[in-house]
Amino acid sequence: MESFYLNAENFSGMHDRLESQLAQLKIEQKDILRAELLVEELFWRMIKYGHAAQVKVQPIKNFFGKVQIQMTAEGAPYNPLIEVSDWSEDGEDEDYFRMMILKANRQKLNWSHKQNCNVVTIDVRGESNRQLRLTVASIVCGVVCGVVMKEFLSPEAIALVNDNAIEPIQTMFMNALKMVIAPVIFFSVISGITGMGTSASVGKVGSKLIGLYLATSAVASVVGLLIAMILFSGDVPQIGTITSSGGEVKSYEFSLIQFIVGIIPKNLVSPIAEGNMLQIIFLAVLFGSCLNALGDKVRLLQEVVSNCNEFFMKVVGVIIQFVPPIVFFAMITLVVEMGVDTVLMMGKLIVGQLIGCAAMFGVYALLVNFIGKISPLPFLKKIPALWPVPFATSSSAVTMPLTMKLCTDKLGVSPKIASFSIPIGTTINMDGCGIYLPTAAIMFLKMYGVEVDMHAIIIICAMTVSLSVGAPAVPNAAVICILTITATFGVPADIAGLLFCIGTVCERVVTCLNVTGDVAASAVLARTENLLDEKIYFG
Repeated sequence: MESFYLNAENFSGMHDRLESQLAQLKIEQKDILRAELLVEELFWRMIKYGHAAQVKVQPIKNFFGKVQIQMTAEGAPYNPLIEVSDWSEDGEDEDYFRMMILKANRQKLNWSHKQNCNVVTIDVRGESNRQLRLTVASIVCGVVCGVVMKEFLSPEAIALVNDNAIEPIQTMFMNALKMVIAPVIFFSVISGITGMGTSASVGKVGSKLIGLYLATSAVASVVGLLIAMILFSGDVPQIGTITSSGGEVKSYEFSLIQFIVGIIPKNLVSPIAEGNMLQIIFLAVLFGSCLNALGDKVRLLQEVVSNCNEFFMKVVGVIIQFVPPIVFFAMITLVVEMGVDTVLMMGKLIVGQLIGCAAMFGVYALLVNFIGKISPLPFLKKIPALWPVPFATSSSAVTMPLTMKLCTDKLGVSPKIASFSIPIGTTINMDGCGIYLPTAAIMFLKMYGVEVDMHAIIIICAMTVSLSVGAPAVPNAAVICILTITATFGVPADIAGLLFCIGTVCERVVTCLNVTGDVAASAVLARTENLLDEKIYFG
């Protein structure tokens, strides 16, 4: 596409010119609006703080359909993205909304300095749809290959292919995933707690908001447990057994005293080295609480934690790029070794997510009606308009600007509330995970012959709430959380391939429920604080 130069004099015509070029590339209107907002904010930063005389803007389309906008300005090194973390929580700040736009889209932005130029790249149309197409295609191809292998190859030939191709590739992928599980959980839980603590500092409103989010997360966890116990109460096909190092079947034994004592590690290294997720979560909660208590004294350390969290999420993002081939091999294994019963069990899990979402919609309606003391019908009618974006992107963070816009423009929530509640909800409110994690965990526990008794249910519920608060904000992050829960009972991480298969659908449903919970809590909070415009809400 043709490039153009922006300066203070001709900036007013930027929107029309950029919109025309992006429309030619068949970019959706919502993505065009987001791109214009990002270009506007980045342009003024590069002019004001980077001291650039003008900025070159060029839309770029690569061979895979990905569309980017490249902004180039001559000058000394200046990163306009580094100030994203320096925003104030003062809702009156006129720059606050644009700062939140940058923060919400941080994963879509990249900066570099080369040939005496600052270069900022904006991902306008990401590869989430491409990843989805590849994953779905991998599932179909895996099923076809599995059927062909089972029909035409001998057991010896299938074993040869599995030992020399499928199993080594899956092992490498699982080793890479295991390598980052512990640090991802550690830093993401700390980040979730520090974000929650920052919100609580605003006083009564912050306390109400956090109370709403934690209450709905707890309810979602209970709903997920009930659904799992009902759906998987009968005979469940066995896909493996939990074995000790000697090869004998390992039975799950629970001691409440040992469980409590074992939460606290002997040192700081062993939890990560041994992969003890309960101890890692304990350390993360302890460290996060201490960081909140020290406040500005440890601001530098908080930034280090935030940067480490972002770094390990990026590492996970790189590993996740190899999901399609892993899904392909997982489906071959599923068809060849596990049969139709296991496939039907995966379908049950998806049905369970839909039932859980329907139940949580009822919970949100009750919250709006009895706590917000207003009819929930407008909320229920207007919220479906938001779902296509979280379903397509699998990210509530990417959806955040549109979620805020729906709250203010369609439901009449004051910007003071929306600009505060939605970002915090994106961090700590994961009702969809509250349903998905226990349902999937119980299904796999039973498929590995683990008895799910009351002690196990307590552990699953406690870990679900903890992991929901600090769930990594990346697609397929629920896989890590489910592996964290099942690993507590000795279930091997080999189930990750199956999780990636069903996660293609489940995680998108989960994200839709997450943003719905954010909107419901925002509407209830605005109503209780007399900051809800009823004319807009009922309009």
